[in-house]
Order: sequence, then structure tokens, then C-alpha cells
Amino acid sequence: MVGLALAAWVVATPGVARAHAAVVSSDPEPGAELAAAPGVVVLRFTEPLNPRLSRAVVLDPAGLRFEGSPTGEREIRVVLSTNAPGIYEVQWVTVSTLDGHALRGSFRFGVGVAPGEGAEGQVGTAPGPADLVVAAFRGLEYTALLLATGMLVLRRLARRAPGLGWVRPRLRPALAVAFVAGLSVVVGEGGLAAGSLSAGPVAAYLTTGLPGLARTLRVVAEALALLAPPEGRGVAAALALAIVALAAAGHAAAVPWGVPVDALHLLGAGLWAGGILALATLRPPEGWRGPSARALLERFSPVAIPAFLATVTTGVLRGSQELQVLRDVVATSYGQVLGMKVLGVLAMVPLSVLAWRRAIASPRLEAGVAVLVVGAAAVLAAYPLPPGRVAELEEAERAGAAASALPREGDLTLGGRAGQVLVGLTVRPGRPGPNQILVYLLPLEGEEAAAGIPATIRLGGRSIPTEVCGPTCRRAEIRLRGGEELAVRVGSEVGGIASFRLPGLPAPDGSGLLEHAQRRMHTLRTYRLEEVLASGLATVRASYAFEAPDRARISVRGGATRILVGGKEYFRPRPGARWRVEPGPPLRVPVFVWDSFLPPVAPRIVGAAVVDGVRTRIVSFAGSGSLPIWFRLWVDGTGLVRRAEMRAQGHFMDHRYSGFDAPIEIGPPPGA
Repeated sequence: MVGLALAAWVVATPGVARAHAAVVSSDPEPGAELAAAPGVVVLRFTEPLNPRLSRAVVLDPAGLRFEGSPTGEREIRVVLSTNAPGIYEVQWVTVSTLDGHALRGSFRFGVGVAPGEGAEGQVGTAPGPADLVVAAFRGLEYTALLLATGMLVLRRLARRAPGLGWVRPRLRPALAVAFVAGLSVVVGEGGLAAGSLSAGPVAAYLTTGLPGLARTLRVVAEALALLAPPEGRGVAAALALAIVALAAAGHAAAVPWGVPVDALHLLGAGLWAGGILALATLRPPEGWRGPSARALLERFSPVAIPAFLATVTTGVLRGSQELQVLRDVVATSYGQVLGMKVLGVLAMVPLSVLAWRRAIASPRLEAGVAVLVVGAAAVLAAYPLPPGRVAELEEAERAGAAASALPREGDLTLGGRAGQVLVGLTVRPGRPGPNQILVYLLPLEGEEAAAGIPATIRLGGRSIPTEVCGPTCRRAEIRLRGGEELAVRVGSEVGGIASFRLPGLPAPDGSGLLEHAQRRMHTLRTYRLEEVLASGLATVRASYAFEAPDRARISVRGGATRILVGGKEYFRPRPGARWRVEPGPPLRVPVFVWDSFLPPVAPRIVGAAVVDGVRTRIVSFAGSGSLPIWFRLWVDGTGLVRRAEMRAQGHFMDHRYSGFDAPIEIGPPPGA
């Protein structure tokens, strides 16, 4: 009953942390409101991920599902080929190769709409009901392993002269329980981590990293102990191996010196608490107040006392590794369960003294407390993320980003693409004469993949090698006059050539032109745009019509149509299909792809061009925030943006605007 109450209390206790507690960073950030969808959703973690079991899914407003898997040791990326306005939901599951525990989390972001309350998401840091079912079997396994260890100790003590023939512990049932419960725990953990009990994913869980191999080895050792002759030394060796493997298959594997400390903790508990459990299974000839029981207790005390001290010392060390500060004992459910375990251990001390003095008739009360302590330990092992690890993740989030070739104020910067690779070109200081050329490279596979990509700059028929200045950064020194054409050749299977025409140097400040465009564009009541969205893998063409304050019609060529009217969305997956009506947050009109990335970084006027018969000036700038992104806008004399380019990772988007304040009527489709 006490165990059931503890499990119910853990489930009822809030055990969630905001998404940033487990994800070091993400692009876009949880709860972000963007003007355009990102080309890639990036999740970064501090622990190495099991590449076969860690995964993420992004659901777009139209219900399209985009899946991703680890693209680096600590990173998951999901490529999006959509720019639909609305709410996007990100769901992820990670399995750590350090301790094998699974973490699940989710968050939302919006494109053109507010993602709503609670969009920052959460990560489960307390065990759920399924985890507690596994914890129940883990408690049986722990108890059986400690009991079997204690039985071996008592059997050896009883053989000393004069022999105590009445000490005949039944070892094999305890070993059988340990094996069956251990197998159930390992299969259950594998099924929870993999999302199913399919043989392939569970096998992947049990063969990846030290924790997976330790779980497999533990069950093998428990089987060997069960099959070994009861009187031989093989049982003791197999039990010791199972206990060490048990330490290597849990939280201890994720911290320095955690495995040896935890192994000593478990071995000490086996000699001390396991011995108490074994005593409770015996019946001395004259009872526990008789001379036979006294003889056994006197032999057991020299073993139990140092084992108890070793258990407490190593337990304190392990607790300090899993708690960040002392107040975590009362401030977190993990600390509260740990506190219950400590209280149980302290309660066993006076019971042990009373038993040694034969003031109590049986050690069963002490053994019952020991079982509760073991149950608390099993619940602690079910926590996917102890408080100390949560704090480490938050500290890593605050550690800052690595150096890159992103621009800063005063630079001249242009964005482009080379195949599937985002290329940002920054000229510093952007005046005639010697200049530092910084090239930012980011393929779909992420920053780790960028580290091995070579890049050269071609200028006037000569190739200029670049120096590596970071995973995404390449650098060169070039003397410039202004007006040159630079070509960046990205030497990779997914690369290509990105060409940039430099303006006259120094390029005029574009802040005023951009502010003029912002003021004019946000007075529009209606407008249209044609969109070409390429990821390097696929190209999507769509037509948009917007009517202030909250109406839009989006038609994907050969695909779905969405009509947004206030708080309702009308969706048709293909021409001729039936319309589906769903509630949703209202779209904010007018809205433009560069809105979410202002204030601009290094806006410069980089040229002029005629767009649809209208003369325009071109302003180039990078977006602010953590997402590497570049824009170019073609602005006419009245401030209207006739054309726009956005260059981001996996999101190479071109817009042509028209129909400014022209009559547009957007309403529910007939028959919807």
C-alpha cells in the first residue's frame, strides 16, 4: 500500500520543466511568432543522442507531417517544405546514449499568428504511469538481487566453526525473481524508449552505448547466477557482475565516476540491507532471542557495520551528483523521494540496534523498511532527468553560441545559396581597399556537416582559398574596389556556386529605405504575392491573396487550398475535394516574411533594378535573432516592395508582390 501511495504521489506531483530545461536551444525558439516558416526546425541537446531511437516531428497548420532524426551527435533537424500561416507543433523524443533514459517534449510556434498560451511547451522530468509500472518490476529486481547477495553472506558466515546448520537460505527463488523481473525491466525500458515493443527498436536500444550493453549484460548475468550451481562461486561472481551492470545502466553512467560509486553503493547495500532481508527469511531454532540467533548476529555485525557506512557514504556522493542544491530535496519530487529513502535508511539504524540487543523478536520489521527503501530507489531510477542534470542543461543553454561568420552592424552582407547550402557573404569593413571576406555556410545537415565543407572564392578569373574560422565560418582577405562579382564555390555533393554582385563601396545605409517600406507596406488593405519556395530537395509554388485585418487565401500549385477568415480555417487537400472547417487563431494582415527578423542587421542599398516595369532600389540585410537569415527587398519610390528574397537554411524563398489595395474579396468557400 505504501508503494502504491508513493507511485500515485509521484504521478500527481507536477514534474515538468519548460522546453529549455532539456533542449539547449532551438530554431525557432518555443513560443516564437514568425512572419515566415523556417526551412529547418533545429533542436540542440547537451547529451549524445541514440541516432536510431531519437526523433522529432513537426505538424504544420494544414496537418502535414514532417519527420526528422539526429543529424549530429547532439542535434535533431526537421526539414520543412511549407510556408503555411498558422500554428506549428514540434514533438520530440530523445534517448540518451549516456544513461539510456528517454525524454519527451513539445512546443509550438506560429507563422503569422500568435502560438497561444503554453506554446513554450514542456519536458516530462518525472516518471509517468508506464515508467512506474516498470519501476515496480525494478523494485522486485533490486530486492531479489540484494536478498540473494545477503543470502550468500549469511551462508558463508554460517559455515564458520562452529557451524550453524540451521542457516539454509533458499537462494534459487530469489535468483529466479531477479532474472524474471530484470528481463521485464529491460524489455519495458526498451519499449518505452522505442515507442513500441517491436524487436528491431528494442534490440537497437539494448545494443547502443554503454547503458544498452549494460542492460543486456545485467540480464545475462542474472541468468548465469540462476543456472550456476548454488554451492559454487559462480553465483557470487554472476551476482557481482549483475550489480555492476545495474550501476552502468542508470543515471550514474551520465556523471563522472558515477558508475564505480553507484556500484559500491549497491554492493554495500547488498551486504547490509540484503543481509537484513536474508535474516528475515530464517527461523532460528530457539527464536531470535535464542543463542543460535545471537551467534549469527554477532558474525553478521562486523560485516554489516562497514557495509552500512559504505552504503551511506556512496549514497551521499550519488545524491550530490543528482541534486544541484540542497533545497532540491524539498523543491523537487525527485528530491522528496530521495528524502523518503534517506528517512527509511535512518529508521533502520535503531531497528538494527534493537535486533542486535534482541529487544525485538524478529528482523522482519527492519526488512519491511528495507523493502520500502528499495522501492524508493526504484522510483528514483525511473526519473528521466534528475534535478542536477536539469540545472546542467540550463547552464549549457546560457553558455552562448559558437563563433560564426554572421554579420554585425557596419558590414555589407548578402545572402545566397549554393545547391542545398545556405551561403552568407559578409564584407568587412565594406570600403575600397583591403577587406575581410566572411563566408557563412550551413547545409541542411547542420553545423557539424558544415565543418567539413571546403569553400573557395572566385574573383576575376582567379581562385582564392579560404581559411576555416569555425564550423560554419570561412575567411579570406581580398582587396576590393566595389562593383566586383564574387562567386563562392562550395565543394560538396550538396553544394554548388553562389554568385554575388557587390555594389559600389561603401554601400549606402539602407535603414531609411527599409523603414519607408515598412510604413508603406503595413498600410495595405489588400495585396497578392506569388511564392517560389525551394529547399534544395524540392520546390513548392503557391499563390497568396491577403485582405486586412485577418483574411487570406493560399493555393499551392496542384495541391491544397486554405482560406482563413477570422478565427476559422477552410481547408481543401486537393482540387475537387470536400472542404474541411476548423477553428484557429486569426491571421494578422498585413504580414511579411521579414517582419519577425527586425530590427535589421547591416541594412545596405546594394543596387537598383526594374521589376514589372517599375524602377526599384534593392536593400540587403540580415535578420536579427539566433536564426541565420538574409533578405533582399526591391522597393519602389512609394515604398512598395515589388520583390523579396529570403535565404535561410533549407528555405530559399522568392516573392513577387502585386495587387496593392486592389479589390479582393475573401470569404468562406461556397458549400463549405
